[in-house]
Amino acid sequence: MSWGIEDAKRRKDILALMELGVKLNMANPNHINEVKKSTNGCWMDQIYGMMRCDICDLNDQCPVREEQEWQEYLQKNNITIEKNS
Repeated sequence: MSWGIEDAKRRKDILALMELGVKLNMANPNHINEVKKSTNGCWMDQIYGMMRCDICDLNDQCPVREEQEWQEYLQKNNITIEKNS
């Protein structure tokens, strides 16, 4: 995580996330095994109860990131998706 060291705010955010992880695991050592699946597919939301895309670069196939990139692509190329019911 060398990118976090260079940016003071990002480093502070990462340290806060690590502290939260320690608190969750101290409160319940089985937290990782017992946590419910996130509805949006975000592992950070699933484990920590929050989405922080600005400090998460661990998953190239993040469904949240993929959806965001897809929507940006559609908008950039002026594509409209119509759903037939």
